[in-house]
Amino acid sequence: MATHGRRRALGQHFLRDVSICNQIAETALEQAQHFGCKSLLEIGPGKGAITVPILDRMPTAPLIENFTLVERDQKLAQEWKVKFQELKEKGLWVEPGDFLEVPREKWIKSEPLAVVSNLPYSAGTAIVVRLAEETHSIPVMVLMFQAEVAKRLMAGPSSDGRGSLSVWIQNHWDVKSLVKVPPRAFIPPPEVQSEVVVLTRREKPWIDVHAVHEGPQVWQAILKAAFAHRRKMLRSTFPWPKALEASGIDPTLRAEALDWNQWEALFRAVLLDRK
Repeated sequence: MATHGRRRALGQHFLRDVSICNQIAETALEQAQHFGCKSLLEIGPGKGAITVPILDRMPTAPLIENFTLVERDQKLAQEWKVKFQELKEKGLWVEPGDFLEVPREKWIKSEPLAVVSNLPYSAGTAIVVRLAEETHSIPVMVLMFQAEVAKRLMAGPSSDGRGSLSVWIQNHWDVKSLVKVPPRAFIPPPEVQSEVVVLTRREKPWIDVHAVHEGPQVWQAILKAAFAHRRKMLRSTFPWPKALEASGIDPTLRAEALDWNQWEALFRAVLLDRK
């Protein structure tokens, strides 16, 4: 009981549904092969529900040169280090620590890199943001989130859940659902539904925010301002009224209603307004 309590404190819910584990493992390796990935990263392997079926299928993915596990739980990380010691020469690595604090070079051994994870609910959003910034290194990710977060990642214009995270992620990534995961698939069962999504890097972003030096900072500021008051019209809250007018966007719209042409028009107008 004490061990379970400690695991709960780390936000860990161990996946036990074999069919779902196999589906995640198969999808991760198929996608890794499709994109020619040389590395595979799993964040939070836990007791190996996804790790083991991946290892069983590794011979079907000959392009992958190394498989890295990042595990926050010190006891589990040590257990994986012992298990992987004899396999280290085959490119299997264990990096202990919180993924958000582990240096980039510890989890990107070679490129391109595919990522798979049953993400902790408490840090799922922060982790996917860090991963999603690596568009030059990562072409595909197979990730499990709390269902509400998955919904936000996939939400289209004018749909429930559309927010700054939706727009920021979808600018560079296509996001599709793989499988919904009920609480009974875990030990201990969480109080919420979960969902696995596949994120694949777009060949070109909807808006190339990196085309100008200040682009990423301006884009972040626009999204933060536009979604600061979700139920209010843009004309009531947007801090660049001249840019909003110049963009040609109906000022009575709410941010979640904008399509990609409108977002790009707003981005270009704000860049000009700041000069």
